[in-house]
Amino acid sequence: MKKKILKLESNLLGVSEPYEFQVGDFVKNINTTCTHYKSTGEVVFVHQGGDITYKVNNQGATYTPGDQLTKSADQLIKVFTHTAIPAYEQITKSVNECVVAKINIEGKTILAKNRDRGYKAKIEVIHELINDVEVVYIHDKLTDWSEGLNEYGIGIINASLAVDFDEKEGDLAKQNLDKGKAPKVSHDGLKIRTALSKEKLSEAVQSVISFIGEDEKDVGVKGQTIIANTKFAFVIEMTSKHLPVVDKIKSNEIVVRTNHGVEYPNTGYTKGIKRQSSISRMDIAKQKLSQVKSPDEVLDALSKQYTKNPFMNPYRRKNKFNMETTSQVMYNLDDLEFHLRHDIDHSEFDKYDNRLPKGYKAKIKVFIGKTD
Repeated sequence: MKKKILKLESNLLGVSEPYEFQVGDFVKNINTTCTHYKSTGEVVFVHQGGDITYKVNNQGATYTPGDQLTKSADQLIKVFTHTAIPAYEQITKSVNECVVAKINIEGKTILAKNRDRGYKAKIEVIHELINDVEVVYIHDKLTDWSEGLNEYGIGIINASLAVDFDEKEGDLAKQNLDKGKAPKVSHDGLKIRTALSKEKLSEAVQSVISFIGEDEKDVGVKGQTIIANTKFAFVIEMTSKHLPVVDKIKSNEIVVRTNHGVEYPNTGYTKGIKRQSSISRMDIAKQKLSQVKSPDEVLDALSKQYTKNPFMNPYRRKNKFNMETTSQVMYNLDDLEFHLRHDIDHSEFDKYDNRLPKGYKAKIKVFIGKTD
């Protein structure tokens, strides 16, 4: 079982080389055919041939805390936690309930997203220079979530694999306000803005994977991130307990991600109606995008109702789970266009905030509309 960590560009060192385990790392056995599957522990010895010996810190049918197991490196992943992972409990992180997609139309690379929230999102569009790079991004004023594109045609969209948190995000932000604290609960907003300040796609990918930001224990942008420029596109899947898997997307390939893990199937929604919704939204979006003939049709295709149950639809209107689509974004990376449509019932659009220096000629065009 080899990790699909691909070589993107020669200077993308953190992705182009497989991770080398070190003494002190905490690891998890991900080989489903191994008798010690799901065992976790601390690396105590790295053998010359590449095998890893780790001291187990959780309980399973074939292992117990204190056991020392030796495995080949491709059976293990590093986990970003010192807490033992329960062997019999499926770990489900909260997922960012969204539909994200990459498609090429008329020779143009398009990224698009339906953003679903469990609260009425107050959003704005910010147009500014970050480290002298022109960027445009949607900004959630309550949580600090951000995503967008830059003047070099690099765009980023993300669907989280932390669903429980995603469903409670608005409440947590409001609780912070009530306590007199800043409402911000998303560290990934800063991480994505930082990645957008890069001139090269390789640098932006490296930033998405490794940037720490405000919390030294919170490395990289979690969830499923699609990042692209006019020539290359990648989908990155990682969580707080899983190393990043980077897959290159073919130029003519339509890729859609929602709220269940693809490389890590035990992440995101794993069962029940919410997993059914995640699969339904992904399948419908991919099918409808395959019929789109021009970039102008993309957001329309993602906003129509195709199912009787709104919860199963890519654009989710009122439903019993109170998780509705609050906005849509689309980036045309070739023509440097940023499109936002905010839902008039489930979001509040504050403003377009142009922070560019006086006299600066913008390279990115911004289009703002609404849906209902």
